[in-house]
Amino acid sequence: MTRRQARVIVVREGSMVREGQTVKDASSSVTLVESDEQRLLIDSGSPEDCKILRVALEEMEVSIDSVKHLVNTHMHMDHVGCNQMFRNARIYAHALESPPIGTVRITDSLTLLPGVEVVHTPGHTYGSVTVLVDGDKRYAVCGDAIPTRANYQKHVPPFINVDPKLALKSMDMIVGLADVIIPGHGAPFEVGQSLERSKTH
Repeated sequence: MTRRQARVIVVREGSMVREGQTVKDASSSVTLVESDEQRLLIDSGSPEDCKILRVALEEMEVSIDSVKHLVNTHMHMDHVGCNQMFRNARIYAHALESPPIGTVRITDSLTLLPGVEVVHTPGHTYGSVTVLVDGDKRYAVCGDAIPTRANYQKHVPPFINVDPKLALKSMDMIVGLADVIIPGHGAPFEVGQSLERSKTH
């Protein structure tokens, strides 16, 4: 019997507003994965997003209480701001992020649901993770390991990083594993489209 593919839905595309080199406002992408009749959320946006997120899920006829798993790609506030909404969810984050008590601390690759794997992709922070999902295509929900499409196109690390070489190594690993990237702050895009790497390197 063939296993059903996981379903990936971007509930809210992340955004970022800059003034020069300063980030004035940021909100992460929020992604819902349905696998094996279970629901997983990846990141929950900034605290200001909670009402918008609630409405978006209601419009999708997704009960907040039906979300049983929530993965934070890292613990920056623009990615964890609505965690408290998901009362029935077990929350996961990498141990190097020093997540709050009650969080499941990831230390290695973790198969969370059928076709859903969490992998360590450090560089933006030491504990950044990416969620790989086998759906109709292979999706990488990567938080700020690849914050925007421009980082991928220009092959540059996140502006905020703990180690630029490590960040690029993680980015290259993600790109090698995925068909579709869901970045931390922007719309999904397919790997291989609109590459500018040859122009900049």
